[in-house]
Amino acid sequence: MSSEQSSDSNAVEVDGIRFETVVPERVLSIPKKNVVQKLLYVLQCLSPTLPQHPYPSVSVQIGLRITNNTSTPLRFSFYFTLSPELIGVDGQIPLEGGWFSTTAPIESDFPSIMAGESATFFPDARIFWLWGNQFGLSLATGNGGTVSFQPLKLGTYQFRFTYNNPNSVETSYGSASTDKTLIEELWTGHVPTPFVEFCLVKS
Repeated sequence: MSSEQSSDSNAVEVDGIRFETVVPERVLSIPKKNVVQKLLYVLQCLSPTLPQHPYPSVSVQIGLRITNNTSTPLRFSFYFTLSPELIGVDGQIPLEGGWFSTTAPIESDFPSIMAGESATFFPDARIFWLWGNQFGLSLATGNGGTVSFQPLKLGTYQFRFTYNNPNSVETSYGSASTDKTLIEELWTGHVPTPFVEFCLVKS
């Protein structure tokens, strides 16, 4: 396996496959503080059904684009294969909190990318308010769970994904547990993308 840095600072190419961190808006506004919503969220956390993201929050776009620059179609997995990493001015921000509520993979989790074409995956991502002047960034893990980076403050951060798929064969499920499809010839590899910079600001 050979890799090289793309001419774009937010992309890397591995064996003719281009992996690119995608953050369309580099200036992200924090959510407005709402104590009532925060208290409702705390009450929801005590119920059996957990909310997917803390509130109040604002949706943001942070994703991964894969471009197939080879001459053959290739299939990839977006089922629990992306590991996020966040760095602030004081160093790496740890993953804090989150939960896993595993859902079975479905066929759309394994897109086939034709030669010369791209596919972009945007996991559900939100900036949410904690307390005071502290915030967090939560991301869906692709298998029904959520992880979060916290606490964050206003300022500049660097973000990237690592794509890691060790399995060339997976099973997808339909509406019934007995409805199974074998997904074969998945591209396998471990690829850290370059860091992309964004800034948290007041709205």
